Amino acid sequence: MPSILITGCDSGLGREFAIQYAQAGYTVWATYLDPANALPDPGIRHHALDVTKPEQFAALKEVVAAAPIDLLLSNAGIGLDSGQIGGLDFDYVHRMFAVNTVGPLRLVETFVDNVAGSRERRIVFVTSRMGSIGSNLSGGHYGYRASKAGLNAIGRSLAIDLHRRGITLAMMHPGWVNTAGGGPDAPLTAQESVQAMRSTIARMGNHETGVYCTYHGQPLPW
Repeated sequence: MPSILITGCDSGLGREFAIQYAQAGYTVWATYLDPANALPDPGIRHHALDVTKPEQFAALKEVVAAAPIDLLLSNAGIGLDSGQIGGLDFDYVHRMFAVNTVGPLRLVETFVDNVAGSRERRIVFVTSRMGSIGSNLSGGHYGYRASKAGLNAIGRSLAIDLHRRGITLAMMHPGWVNTAGGGPDAPLTAQESVQAMRSTIARMGNHETGVYCTYHGQPLPW
């Protein structure tokens, strides 16, 4: 039975990933900022994980131990920042980097051996089109854009470094999704976005490692 570890399952995409992969027969390790938000599914393994806290990574690693993780899915993230020059909340900018950029790197640092010891050997970062420097035509959202661009840079380097271990890593934009972050006007449901991302992940070959793409697998400009 394949296994997956997902961050940010409190709501939205992370929650939907946990539901769909559990239904597909995966062993699911679902992590939550607040364990009170755990899904009502006794078949899912529920754990606390604030991706800004090293001690919680260490505690989760003790539980997972050497169990193989076929898919390590970094979904936890925060945004958007709407402040403009002269009115920026720098504490929030720092937190965005801690969650959106450093957190996923620590996730890989903690569980890379579990992924390397699995059969599927896949890592996915849920990123954003707003992390693209080349397609930024509207400005603003300084912290969020930079945190996701930084995540993309980390992901690209990890893909190169981990290729020799047979690990495929992708950075995936989920689309504009009707979640708390996307808002009610978004055209995609979490279910539709996750279904598409799961299909893209399933067909991705090792030669595509390091790709930055949409939920349908279309490459995005850096």
